[in-house]
Amino acid sequence: MNPTIIQRKILHYKFWKILQPNSTFQIEQELEDQKFTYYNESAYRFPIDAYTTPGLNMLCQSVKERLHVKKDVVFFVDNHTTISGCNMVSGNKEYPSIVTLSSGAVNRLNDKELAFLIGHELGHIIMEDGLIRFLFRIGDPNIRVPRNFRHLLHVHDLLSELEADRYAYLACESLDDFVSYQYKLIGGLDMDKFGVSAPTFFMANRRRMQLFMNGGWLGREHPANALRIEAVHIFATSKSQNELHDKMKPIIKSIFKCED
Repeated sequence: MNPTIIQRKILHYKFWKILQPNSTFQIEQELEDQKFTYYNESAYRFPIDAYTTPGLNMLCQSVKERLHVKKDVVFFVDNHTTISGCNMVSGNKEYPSIVTLSSGAVNRLNDKELAFLIGHELGHIIMEDGLIRFLFRIGDPNIRVPRNFRHLLHVHDLLSELEADRYAYLACESLDDFVSYQYKLIGGLDMDKFGVSAPTFFMANRRRMQLFMNGGWLGREHPANALRIEAVHIFATSKSQNELHDKMKPIIKSIFKCED
């Protein structure tokens, strides 16, 4: 199943065509930004490599290979107790893209659950959605961005999260492990202690999802958890691209209604 959300891809293309020619974008500046980010992460984050963290490195590389990521990517661990990850997509070949995992994620997630998190961050690198924000950041500060343009950028960000979740699922392709991951990610809970099946979890989530079907979620960088969970379930269970597209329509419509 193709993980691309076509509405996100169209917005990405439009932003790229509009922003790049009309910004103060300079290759030299980009190189300096990438250089600073790369060396800053290298200096203050624990590296994931074959020498000091061989098992974790093998997992990261296996997810990278599974998702056919061709870009050069380096992995780090940040000493943070929450279950989280972040990424920096590189706009040039001199410095690699970066994925950083929290120590909380590494210590509390099993390998299959951790693969979801790694896959999600690599998904952002595949999409290169971070480069759109980069162009906004270095654009001419004297140019006012129209409100509808800002709204579409927000929509692009929310759709990017849904698409990155699809890559996360492709990294493992197990709904049981996805549910287990959600228990730990959202609630910090061990699913095994509750004995709840994945179908029961998705049924309960679908009821909760109705709260957020009239406008995504207000002012947030990520869609509501219930929308994201249902979107992954739809992606995992659809038998064709047409079925996937049709079932996703209400969620996509909700995202476009979001308030900034």
